[in-house]
Amino acid sequence: MIKLISFRSLLSLGVAALLSQAVLANEDLTPAEADTMAKEDIASAQVMIEVCPAIIGKNAKFDHNTHQLIQSYLQNYSDKSMTYDKIQSDTEYKSILNEARQAAKETSKDEQKSVCDDVVNYEA
Repeated sequence: MIKLISFRSLLSLGVAALLSQAVLANEDLTPAEADTMAKEDIASAQVMIEVCPAIIGKNAKFDHNTHQLIQSYLQNYSDKSMTYDKIQSDTEYKSILNEARQAAKETSKDEQKSVCDDVVNYEA
């Protein structure tokens, strides 16, 4: 499994992927490794959904942009029928999500706000 990186780093990478609208293909990754990366990205977006409203308040643009992030990450998943609801029952995903939640707890409120603002300020 890929090592846990900081909440801000993980979310910044996710936002960068959304902002660039380009996913770098890495032919050296196995489908299982690529799926794990997608799960990490989805978990980071889910943590943003859980954390950001308490920091920035209810925000329709934030909701829309996190939905876009999740959908773009699901497109990279090997099982094209995978949905956000279905992945919630995946054992590996649950573990990754718990790690992302722990990383968020260890991240300063200023860093969390910065990540949340990045998502809100994204313009397609």
